[in-house]
Amino acid sequence: MTFLKQFITFIVLFVFLFVVVYLGTCVVGGAISGGMAGAGNHDPQAAAEAGQQAGAAFVRDHIKAIVLGSFLASLVGSAALSFTGILPWCKRPAPMQPPPL
Repeated sequence: MTFLKQFITFIVLFVFLFVVVYLGTCVVGGAISGGMAGAGNHDPQAAAEAGQQAGAAFVRDHIKAIVLGSFLASLVGSAALSFTGILPWCKRPAPMQPPPL
């Protein structure tokens, strides 16, 4: 029964972590790329447009690396959280020992 709980936790955490890591990488990478592209412009409208294009280009150019990195990070993270017993419902039951005399 413990393995079933661990496996279900692994699947749910994998999906959740994949979405969080993927979106986080896209947001942070796009923001850094957009900020660097818009930093040189003195016109705020042109800077915002250049930043938006650079952010979209970052995700479009690096989509394979982002997906692969998100997949591996969520795979390792969900396996570590569910199979090591860190979460309380994933711990193996303690062996039954007779009470001390």
